[in-house]
Amino acid sequence: MPDEGRESTGRYHAPVAHDIAPADARPAADEGDDRGRRRGVKLIAGAAVLALLLRLPFVFTGLSTDEGGYAYVAREWSRGRQLYVSAWLDRPQGLLLTYRFLLWINGTGWTIRVGMMLAGAIISVCLGVVGWQLAGRRAGVLAAFGYAIIGVAPHLEGVTLNGELLAAVPSAMSIAAAVLWWRRRSARWLLAAGVLAGVSLTMKQSGIDGLLVGLAITLSTPGARIRRTLGFLGAFAVPVAACVVHGATIGLGAYWNALAGYQFHAMGGAASNGDTRWTDFTRYLGGVAIDVAIVLVIACFGFRALSRSGRLITATWLLAGVIGVNLGGSYWPHYYMQPLVPLVLLAAVAVAAARPRSLRVAGAAILVLPTVIWLVALVFMSPHHRQKTIPYYAMAVRDRHVADAIDAQTTPDQNIYILESQAYVYFLADRPTAYPYLWGMPIQKIPDALPRMRAMLAGPDRPTLVVMDTPDPDAVDPSGGLRRDLTTYYHPDGVVDGMQFLRAN
Repeated sequence: MPDEGRESTGRYHAPVAHDIAPADARPAADEGDDRGRRRGVKLIAGAAVLALLLRLPFVFTGLSTDEGGYAYVAREWSRGRQLYVSAWLDRPQGLLLTYRFLLWINGTGWTIRVGMMLAGAIISVCLGVVGWQLAGRRAGVLAAFGYAIIGVAPHLEGVTLNGELLAAVPSAMSIAAAVLWWRRRSARWLLAAGVLAGVSLTMKQSGIDGLLVGLAITLSTPGARIRRTLGFLGAFAVPVAACVVHGATIGLGAYWNALAGYQFHAMGGAASNGDTRWTDFTRYLGGVAIDVAIVLVIACFGFRALSRSGRLITATWLLAGVIGVNLGGSYWPHYYMQPLVPLVLLAAVAVAAARPRSLRVAGAAILVLPTVIWLVALVFMSPHHRQKTIPYYAMAVRDRHVADAIDAQTTPDQNIYILESQAYVYFLADRPTAYPYLWGMPIQKIPDALPRMRAMLAGPDRPTLVVMDTPDPDAVDPSGGLRRDLTTYYHPDGVVDGMQFLRAN
């Protein structure tokens, strides 16, 4: 740890104005208290255990549409289908490698939710580390416990292993490593921060938190700025370059189009313009506010309790999260899982700095109250109401019934198609589809998506079963052509949990 500003008496003097790198006095004083440090470490470990326990019940509530789709693509990739071509997904390889690993442990899918548990625990620990280094032991402990609870975020789908949560894990680890480098000047921490920042970008394209914060720290710390920044960027480039090299073996055109190209092409069109973005933003704002509003208000006071360097780090982290939310464009609730992490940190710093103690207790209670109320209410709900309340639980039960019916009515080598966006069914039924686009939004944005769908449904190798997740085909194809194809080439073959089955003629 740098010792600028310290005399032999142990008194602390403020750093000179141009040097924003050294940590403030309070964390340094905490480090000298061995018993307090041990107690802090134990409390942060306890927060990680709490995060695991609070998320454990959601391991058994089935997967979301996104989780199921990721699992299906990861499994098809492991079986030899070409990623970004026949097994198409608009996410980088890091996410899919994580899913492949979790499915390698157990192929039924419950390990994916174990990954969600671990993500919550890891982020809690990282916030404990960062909070401790920036604002003292109390702030670190509050940040760890705060995220352990608030990070459940039911309205933000915090109990699913979404791409934002996956990206937040290496980002938080990267920022913790960068802050530890800033305090201790060990090159190993800086290289670790760079590699982890790169891993975050391989989880989701919006995973830029570690990169931006790492650059803010290296560029603002006096002495050899260029050399250390290049070292950080070099480490960052390793996992990113590995993904690009793999993409080149597939075809850089297909790789680029899946990860970004189709989004750029759709800008300004009916599916991606100012009106649609505003509609999507406001559609989910009420639910998002339930999980975020109180944290956001209290977080605003956190900046006042930080040193100038602490404000730079947390503001950059928050800015990265806001950019990430806007990169996606559809404003799905789980997008907000990224900025939630620095918001919890700032809120914990604000609460830790409050005086007197009763105000700290009240602030901490208010922070976690919405999540605690939701968790307690689940205990007293009927099973039916609980399924409707937990994100994707009722839908997962329905998808299981639909998958069982598909399994009974088809053989493993027969293709199916879910019109248009219930990708979890493919994974549950263990049936392939020849159509690459598993979600509705790419179908709206990719020019050849609808013609390709119609060609598949009318072709000689058309799917044996079409399951109507979208009851009205005209909602997908307003021209009526899709409805005509389904009427011409398929006939009704029963209804399962409200989803009509069509069998090929």
